[in-house]
Amino acid sequence: MISSYNDCLTLQNSLDKFAAWCNSFNLSLNIAKCKVMTFHRSRSVITFDYNLSGLSIQRVNQVEDLGILFVPSLHFGPHIDIMTSKAFRVLGFIKRHTVNFSSPKCLLVLYNSLVRSVLEYGCVVWSPYTAADIRRIDRVQNYFMNFVGFCLNIPHPKHDYRPIIQALKLNYLQTRRDNLGNNFIRGLIEGRVDAPRLLEQLDFRIPNNTRLQCSFYPPNNTSNFARNAPLPRLMRLANLL
Repeated sequence: MISSYNDCLTLQNSLDKFAAWCNSFNLSLNIAKCKVMTFHRSRSVITFDYNLSGLSIQRVNQVEDLGILFVPSLHFGPHIDIMTSKAFRVLGFIKRHTVNFSSPKCLLVLYNSLVRSVLEYGCVVWSPYTAADIRRIDRVQNYFMNFVGFCLNIPHPKHDYRPIIQALKLNYLQTRRDNLGNNFIRGLIEGRVDAPRLLEQLDFRIPNNTRLQCSFYPPNNTSNFARNAPLPRLMRLANLL
């Protein structure tokens, strides 16, 4: 955490040591691929011109890491924008080439493999908590269900997709995100997810009697942002099981 100018100098010193270590083993660094970004939630931000081997590192306002877009505010709205746009493009491709399909299984396989996989990638990290973001993601699946209702002639009231969901045995996206979150925290506890630094942050609750069924003590955060950070959100989800 950078809270003063001295912290910036300490970080720069670590970068210098890293560059010297690379040089000692004749390892080259691609400075063009190195970026610096300051994550913050305050108005006053300490910025510093970091460098590697004397070359300035480019400062950016967004960066994609393992397919997830991060911005300084750690809000995932921009990631959701890009993700839903990509899902709509793929869904449009499916719609153009399957308009004469009559097999629900075939349409469902195409949707699950090409569209829903895009909507769920990395959702343990960025799962939305605002109604607006949830609606934006649901709009993709609603578009698909409207198309399926037309192809398969499934009668349903306007903007009511429950008959189609029941016919396809399709789960709501929020339900699937919750299930994926529960599977992740279970894997973390059982050792299937090798992340000891995450595991040590879980605050287990040891019940005094059988009436207490909650497994964790989620932190008592005062802001929605902190309350819906990945680990607090996953602990609350696990307590609902």
